[in-house]
Amino acid sequence: MIETVVRPPRVEEQKAFFEVYETGIPQVDSLTFDGFSRWWNRSRIMGDLSTLWRVATVDDRIVGVAINAVLDSLSWGSIWELAVSPEWRNTGIGTRLVQESEQALLQRNPRLTHFSIGVKVHNSRSLPFVERLGYGIQGLVLRLDGRATRSASEPPLELHMARLEDIPVVLHLTTDNYWGPSDPRTLEYSIRGGNCYSLTDSSTNSIVGFVRYEFDNDQADSTVISFSYLKGYGQAVVDCALREVSTEKAIFWVQDKHEDIIDHLYASGFRKVEAEYLAKKRVPRLE
Repeated sequence: MIETVVRPPRVEEQKAFFEVYETGIPQVDSLTFDGFSRWWNRSRIMGDLSTLWRVATVDDRIVGVAINAVLDSLSWGSIWELAVSPEWRNTGIGTRLVQESEQALLQRNPRLTHFSIGVKVHNSRSLPFVERLGYGIQGLVLRLDGRATRSASEPPLELHMARLEDIPVVLHLTTDNYWGPSDPRTLEYSIRGGNCYSLTDSSTNSIVGFVRYEFDNDQADSTVISFSYLKGYGQAVVDCALREVSTEKAIFWVQDKHEDIIDHLYASGFRKVEAEYLAKKRVPRLE
């Protein structure tokens, strides 16, 4: 019987982790090694590498990987990325990684109410796997790409660099998707890193939106925009965010429940490029 060990990755295993991660495409997001390294280093600094990331090993060789995140404000634990080397699939390693990831997420936050996993729409063969583990499809997240054209009219909102003191307000805004800036630690790290802005309604002098810009070396002509908004301000936040984009294209990931924003983006020439199912399950509680 082959013995499989699931444990946190070691710092020196970055390259080996990435090599297994890459075998998961199209189940996981495509990343350059540089982009992955930034994610790895950020998670190491924040402590997530040792507490939330997991590897499955056989004879101390990495054969499966999982990247997990706690979304405290939603009370969710997310199994963000999951990949198993092709020769080790259908051997129970994926199941072990999910089970160990769930335990790690609960250790980080025992008050979690749900676990979540994202499944690419074009990888629907993974749906029976997550459903066997108790997860059910509860939503869809769309990637919408379009030209970053500026509206001729003046934006109704004022945009300024986000400050740490904005965090309590931003946490109560509605996020564009389930992996948005939904916990204080992630928000603080993002704001300190720059490219984050708060949007204010000048008539009330109150924060009604938050925007984060990300740049990918693989897509030098594009900017990924994440946003949060106060109810009723969604379209205005999107329009204001687009005015500050310096690249030719903009990319949004938006949950299907935000129908008004999706309709607004389609009307502005944006089109769906990719989609991901949101699978969730309740955290079991002992009676």
